[in-house]
Amino acid sequence: MKIITITNQKGGVGKTTTAINLAATLARNGKHTLLADLDPQGNATTFLGAQPAPGAYLLLAAYIPNLAALITGDISQQIKSRLIQARENLDILPGNMQTAVAQNFMLQGERDLTMLRRAITEQFREYDFVILDTAPSVGGILELATWAADKVIIPTACETGSIEGLLKTIETLKALTARNWSGQLTGILPTFFDEMTRERRETLAHYNRAFPEVCLSPIHESTALRELPNNQATIFEKAEAERGKKSAQRATQEFEALARTILRR
Repeated sequence: MKIITITNQKGGVGKTTTAINLAATLARNGKHTLLADLDPQGNATTFLGAQPAPGAYLLLAAYIPNLAALITGDISQQIKSRLIQARENLDILPGNMQTAVAQNFMLQGERDLTMLRRAITEQFREYDFVILDTAPSVGGILELATWAADKVIIPTACETGSIEGLLKTIETLKALTARNWSGQLTGILPTFFDEMTRERRETLAHYNRAFPEVCLSPIHESTALRELPNNQATIFEKAEAERGKKSAQRATQEFEALARTILRR
């Protein structure tokens, strides 16, 4: 099993779109994949057409002593019962606002950074990949999701205003590394790229100069990607429904390239 965390302390950079379409790409390549929705808003859950539910909450609560004491019955069975088969080879552990309850309990007293990784490896060992979609916040679940990761991907928009969020996220990785985090920054993923816009060209050039070893090929801005949440579709389903539209076809190629990079590194 490999755990991949999609994270950035700034919102609006394409984290959920990245998490869903990377998970879908891996699933299409025959990898048994789980997408865990750790955002209390449950955006990844609704994106794929499922109903928000306390799946992520149950996973976290089972490993928080004060909450675990309130759960009766077989907790592993309860967690598994919340899994939703979203697509072939792709399951989702849904989230909802109860995830925030678990986070509040985690912030009380001394935090166990290993908790989420233990929870995932014990409950979901049958998966080839577990993709964690996180909320744009500092500490709490985001920190645990980063510690749990074998690989971290930081989507960051090709906009000047996104640079600060990227740098703060990298500082968090450095702080965790100093505490013996064993994962790696697999890539910084530029998103919303448009070669016709000067700011976006310059921002992408800055990312490539500043992070030459980990800056990945960009994901272009496209109408096809923006429409996915309303369509409750992956980019592959969108491309199939709109054959001949270049933006959807290009996006599928970009996510396939991203998955190849993940499998290679």
